[in-house]
Amino acid sequence: MDTKDRILRVLTEKKGKFISGENLSGELGVTRTAVWKHISRLREEGYGIQSVPRRGYRLDKSPALFNKSSITSRLHTKILGKELLFLKETDSTNNMLKRLAANAACEGTVVVAESQTSGRGRRGRTWEMVPGKGIAMSILLRPNIDPGNIQAITLAASSAVCKAIESCTQLKPGIKWPNDIQLNGKKVCGILTEMTAEPDKIHSVIVGIGLNVSQEEKDFTDEVKDTVTSIALNGHTDTSRSTLTARILEEFEELYLDYVEKRSTAKFLNIWRSFSSTIGCDIIIHQGEKTWQARALDVLDDGCLLVETEDGKRQAISSGEISIRKKS
Repeated sequence: MDTKDRILRVLTEKKGKFISGENLSGELGVTRTAVWKHISRLREEGYGIQSVPRRGYRLDKSPALFNKSSITSRLHTKILGKELLFLKETDSTNNMLKRLAANAACEGTVVVAESQTSGRGRRGRTWEMVPGKGIAMSILLRPNIDPGNIQAITLAASSAVCKAIESCTQLKPGIKWPNDIQLNGKKVCGILTEMTAEPDKIHSVIVGIGLNVSQEEKDFTDEVKDTVTSIALNGHTDTSRSTLTARILEEFEELYLDYVEKRSTAKFLNIWRSFSSTIGCDIIIHQGEKTWQARALDVLDDGCLLVETEDGKRQAISSGEISIRKKS
């Protein structure tokens, strides 16, 4: 984090209170002249910073910016986002992070983009996002876990996104197994987890998150407008993308570190269950050309969906997609 971002973080944390130039320079290890120059740059970016002789500086207004500074100034994590690359445009944040991972990028590196030209979802689907209206980010992890447990990372990520949405908007999202996050039955966020590994060792895991924030109905194509939504379309038109991005990273880090340290999924599985829109529902399971009906009973430690078939047998589903059967 550069000096300007560090100053913005201090002012953000003390918003509404004055902090002297002397205290800022001492806390950050720079001269008072350097503090003044960075304050001037922040003002040019649209931050309303008041200065009063013998009292110092106070942040009165934060513009609705979405950039590296606006995210990192709100971020309090140990590893996630300590290295953060913000791009105006890229092919996809997952692809960009794959390239960085291949060049020894450290765990916790995050790529955020305003626009993607080749955004991807599960099973090769495209993920379209209007520039300036959503969040597209990818997170690099290097967990020391068995490759067969990778689904746990996705469950932790979807749990974290739901907690962040609820915290920032008071909306109650739902999770449709395995990783579609919904608001009022429509998809608001997708998560794509990709792994590079040997049979017994993970080299890297990239968790891509695409979240619709301020899209209007006109921003969605006819093909998807009946099945997707945004936070704004659910009554929250002033949600800060920077705040929401930082909160997602904070919530995810807490669950991820707990999992890799304790080797236990208990913490995030309980959260996942509390947001589930699948458990307890009659569902249709789609696996290739095969389609069948069952009732969703629970999600297991390995991320599989436990279902009960129409003949009363129970089995764990590890792949495929589901749709919720509407009650007649």
